[in-house]
Amino acid sequence: MSPPLSNTRRAGRRPADRCTDDELMVRCGRGHTAALNELMDRYRDAAYRYAWRIFRNHHTAEDMTQEFFVKLFRNAARYQPRGHFTTYFYRVLANLCFDLLRKRKRRKKVQAIQLDPIEAEGTELEPLARDTDPTASLRATEAHDAVRVALKSLPLHVREALELREFEGLRYREIAEVMDISLNEVKVLLHRGRKLLARALLRTAVGKEYRQSDYRRDEHRDGGAL
Repeated sequence: MSPPLSNTRRAGRRPADRCTDDELMVRCGRGHTAALNELMDRYRDAAYRYAWRIFRNHHTAEDMTQEFFVKLFRNAARYQPRGHFTTYFYRVLANLCFDLLRKRKRRKKVQAIQLDPIEAEGTELEPLARDTDPTASLRATEAHDAVRVALKSLPLHVREALELREFEGLRYREIAEVMDISLNEVKVLLHRGRKLLARALLRTAVGKEYRQSDYRRDEHRDGGAL
């Protein structure tokens, strides 16, 4: 049994839960698993949510989350502590997730890109907000599903940019760093992605319904004038 740390040694080193993300990565690079545990406490849920949105499967999201932190720990010694851990976090995680999607496409695993996530991989566990209006809840679910299906139809690099911007809330410069592309390329990808997404949604029942409702609102506002 190893002897307890002296008070002097304890005082000279901050507890892991008081360290910055960069400091924790430096400690991970030195092999300190306590630092990894603290990073997992801080970012496990965010990593899982991101992976779940990509794969729509609980088990795959868990596997990717676990693989992400293993990779984070293995490569921690090469990490440069510059105060941009969040960017690094999304770069590693996005690369893992989209690399797996590319492998599945190359292997022509149709199940991985089926429109129904339950048939595709098993269990869909995303919590839904309760709504007292069942009609509103149904419409919200249909809209959510339509967006999800439309996203899956986009080219992977376009989808990745949209996921980082619209769902993760990253700034354009952060997306450029995560994807290792220029700021202008990010703008082009997002512009293209939004147009493709809107076009794909218009082909769905939900998109057509919204388009008709928009037309009715415009007609009512203009007094029916052509």
